[in-house]
Amino acid sequence: MQDNTVFSHCPLPSEPSEWALFLDLDGTLTPLVDHPSNTHVEERMLELLDGLWHALDGALAVVSGRSVKDLERLLAPLRLPLAGQHGAERQDADSKYTNIEPNHEALEQSRQALEQFVEQTPGLFLEDKGASLALHYRNAPDEADAVKQKTHALEQELNGALKIHEGKFVVEIRDTSCNKGRAVQDFMQSAPFKGRCPVFVGDDLTDEDGFEAVNALNGHSIKIGDGPSAASCRLESPAEVLLWLEECLKRVTRS
Repeated sequence: MQDNTVFSHCPLPSEPSEWALFLDLDGTLTPLVDHPSNTHVEERMLELLDGLWHALDGALAVVSGRSVKDLERLLAPLRLPLAGQHGAERQDADSKYTNIEPNHEALEQSRQALEQFVEQTPGLFLEDKGASLALHYRNAPDEADAVKQKTHALEQELNGALKIHEGKFVVEIRDTSCNKGRAVQDFMQSAPFKGRCPVFVGDDLTDEDGFEAVNALNGHSIKIGDGPSAASCRLESPAEVLLWLEECLKRVTRS
């Protein structure tokens, strides 16, 4: 039986043309797992995304720290608008791909330093996404302080060429111009997103830029889980996100 209290503090659409929906993936559409390669999007979630994408006339995008290529793999067979690597890559509603060319010299310097750090620290995993790096410590939570100290020292060494962003058991190293808020703003400049009310759903510190962007556009921001946030409302888990998306789909298909 569906628990309607899930929706008592979260917005719901009233008509198909009202919303532009932006969704994070890890920790939002899927539970967090021990390694990024073990993530799997459940069939029911794929069905909901497909249904909402059609019902919203294409105004649904996944905005993630993962690369576009990885998102395509996880979301197959769907072909959704995507923002990857926090906006460093973008695939729009017409499947047109654009990307921001990273500072390759700074990335290579970071990669070499972090690879050496990972070799010396069991349990860490360095993910190379192409235009950004992610240092994961989910399997070595006691190393959190060492990871943050190392990456922030690296940021200072690079003199602002790259920016450090902390997330859940991960530190991202990426271009200073890329964040999820700017990705949302870029999508909102053109159809089918333009003129709609933006709604951003995410769980992490890296999603705060997205929350702030939609708040500035008088939209809705939804945080998954606890912790300080700029989001205007919350859901507890990806399981609640699924229930909420089911109700959203019901609302836009009955209108």
